[in-house]
Amino acid sequence: MQPNPNSSSSIVPKVITGIVALLLCCACLVILAAGVIIYQGIRAVPADDFPTLVPTIEFFTPAPPTASPSPINTLPSEDASSFTLDALNQTLVPENDPYELACRLKGICDVPRTVPAKTYKVGDTEKFWISNSDTAEHRQITARLVYITPHSYFWAEEDTKYREDDAKRLMDTFENKIYPTNREFFGEEFNPGIDGDPHIYVIYANGLGSNVAGYFNSSDSFHPLVKEYSNAHETYMLSATQDLRDEYTYGVLAHEFVHMIQFPSDRNDVSWLSEGFAELGVFLNGYDVGGKDWYYTIDPDLQLTTWGDSASDNGPHYGQSFLFFTYFLDRFGEQATQALNKNPENSISSVDDTLADLGITDPLRGRIITADDVFMDWAAALYLKDKNIGDGRYNFNNYSGAPRTSNTETISTCPQAPQEFTVNQYGMDYIAVTCAGNYTLSFNGSTSIALLPADVHSGKYAFWSNKGDESNMTLTREFDFTAVSAPIEISYWTWYDIEEDWDYLYLEASTDGKTWEILKTPSGTDTNPSGNSYGWGYTGKSRGWIEETVDLSKFAGQKVFLRFEYITDAAVNGEGLLLDDVRVEAAGYRSDFEADDGGWAAEGFVRVDNVLPQTFRLSLILKSDSTTVTEIALNPDQTAEIPLSLKPGEEAILIVAGTTRFTTIPAEYRIEVK
Repeated sequence: MQPNPNSSSSIVPKVITGIVALLLCCACLVILAAGVIIYQGIRAVPADDFPTLVPTIEFFTPAPPTASPSPINTLPSEDASSFTLDALNQTLVPENDPYELACRLKGICDVPRTVPAKTYKVGDTEKFWISNSDTAEHRQITARLVYITPHSYFWAEEDTKYREDDAKRLMDTFENKIYPTNREFFGEEFNPGIDGDPHIYVIYANGLGSNVAGYFNSSDSFHPLVKEYSNAHETYMLSATQDLRDEYTYGVLAHEFVHMIQFPSDRNDVSWLSEGFAELGVFLNGYDVGGKDWYYTIDPDLQLTTWGDSASDNGPHYGQSFLFFTYFLDRFGEQATQALNKNPENSISSVDDTLADLGITDPLRGRIITADDVFMDWAAALYLKDKNIGDGRYNFNNYSGAPRTSNTETISTCPQAPQEFTVNQYGMDYIAVTCAGNYTLSFNGSTSIALLPADVHSGKYAFWSNKGDESNMTLTREFDFTAVSAPIEISYWTWYDIEEDWDYLYLEASTDGKTWEILKTPSGTDTNPSGNSYGWGYTGKSRGWIEETVDLSKFAGQKVFLRFEYITDAAVNGEGLLLDDVRVEAAGYRSDFEADDGGWAAEGFVRVDNVLPQTFRLSLILKSDSTTVTEIALNPDQTAEIPLSLKPGEEAILIVAGTTRFTTIPAEYRIEVK
């Protein structure tokens, strides 16, 4: 999905872009001219093809810390719990299969994977489903075929205003520039696709949502029998609020086409990866990303590895992901970036996996480079943008217009009493110290962090549904009620945060393990504006722990499988569901999951203690006669004592990043200058 630059949430990037244009009008002309040939200028850079320079990255291992205040959120040392982290690292989030789900949950089986092909001519009309991101509702429109190229149809909703010449120019550019550029770099879309037709459908329509410039809906690539509102064509929507002459509109086509290409190979990839690559597609075609990167650098303490709940809040996320992948391409080259795009791992682990698979060794660190290493080098590059520091890694060589980050905090009076801060996981703070003299910069970080913003209901352990896009997680157990008479009930405590009206979690029962009945739960719903629901399910937020009781009396005298099943769509997901203290008193069953998994079989679900070890990464930029970047090694208790010796006019900038995976909760730390 592409944000709408005409929405109120896009005012800030437009203002910033305007200011930059006024101040740097001549430079902007050069950047725009260069942008046309950026893709042709990209080359694959071998991993060891770095200039031979005297390194100015240093690796500093601090002495054991002197006495200081106790760390924040410290757990007992035997606990700073790797239990949940280990479990999550070993758990695969399964991808959903709409055909299997339709058969198992709706009894709609043996659905063909394609629909009959149709041929069209200019002037034909057709009906299409569109969705509104503001309401999650669908409506059917009638659109007229305006223009045909060898690989696309341009349709416009009836009574929509546009100039046919503008539509033709847009689609000719798509055909001759965007289509071949994206296919060369990212691969091929599902072709000839569900409809047996190589044409991509671009539908120019109203009512997509106030913050949406365009979207690709993967549901359109499935049969309408399994996806109620499928158009059964490889389709993306273009908002009729977009001027067809606007360069941003061309960028929207480039962006959404990347999503279409990504769809067949890795459907449940996380949003920050898929959207970052889609924005890279805009860049490779020579189009501006609309100021979203500038919007991000206003406040760089934003978690890279997550995505916002609301389209109106996601402008900075687009900008951040774009800058990360632009840096990755610049640093490691085309082949490594293409390998990352195709890597089957999810989230930041895919970066680790790609770098390891390619054997990319950092000559300064002397080992295989990791995702966290790249993140910290990128954080320094965002601040410095200088190819003359070190081996040139602190720059955006292919994107001279990349914005810079700036100090998020400045300490100008020393000594400085302890100050407490928070930083997001894979976000960054830049803390500048400008005091001349000899001091020690003391860092004291928390050693633990919660996985989720809710404690378990009782004891230490609970089951968590996990989370992911286009995913399908289950927790299943067989109960023997052959000697049990009615009434039979299952009771459990649950907490949930599920994307409302788009994602759903169900309680199901089956007597044969093949066909499943969705059970009615007290806090569930049968509302289904998006068409994604398979029946009565949980969606939205529980707003605290709630106890649910469901009647199972109909299964008296039988063996029955019970299942909690979480099914998500693309793009956005919530924190998921926690399950604790399950009871079926009539069968003598109770489990609080303290001792074990209670006999439940998990696929994607994970038994957790809701505690993760908190880790940080630190780098120190010293700005004096020459600029150096020093990587700071932390003690196991996430502390460091960093000596500073600054002359008048010199400045030290400490980059602080939280690096705990799987959680979206910010990390706490304390800074003191002694």
